[in-house]
Amino acid sequence: MRIETDFRGTVEIENNALYGIHSVRATQNFPQPYPFPISWYKAIGLVKLAFYTTYKNFREATIKKYGENKSPIKLIEEQKLDALIKSATEVSEGKHFNFVIVPGIQGGAGTSIHMNVNEIITNRALQLLEHTPGEYHILDPFEDANIYH
Repeated sequence: MRIETDFRGTVEIENNALYGIHSVRATQNFPQPYPFPISWYKAIGLVKLAFYTTYKNFREATIKKYGENKSPIKLIEEQKLDALIKSATEVSEGKHFNFVIVPGIQGGAGTSIHMNVNEIITNRALQLLEHTPGEYHILDPFEDANIYH
């Protein structure tokens, strides 16, 4: 088991689970048994893949213009970005769908399911980088999966 922490405390999560604490909290807040459809999951994977691919092009153009270490904004590392791209590709193919634990009926604007997918993408990317799920100091489901740099 791994331990993940948020402002409410800690949660134990299976070591191999690609979801994280945000997804577990959502199942506690929305305990309905209605799953999201896999077609929606694949579509979000495609959106994330398009986002990361676009960012990769932006990153390359920024480095070309300013140089490797002189960008006016912080850029995500190429190795991490490539892992996110590979992970999003897998999600777009329907892989890892068994880790979608947030129910299809939930309150809010989709934040919980978005974080569930972000955690899947991030934790799979961590595996591709030869790390274990939950090592968010290396790759974070909020900061890196959304590229908030």
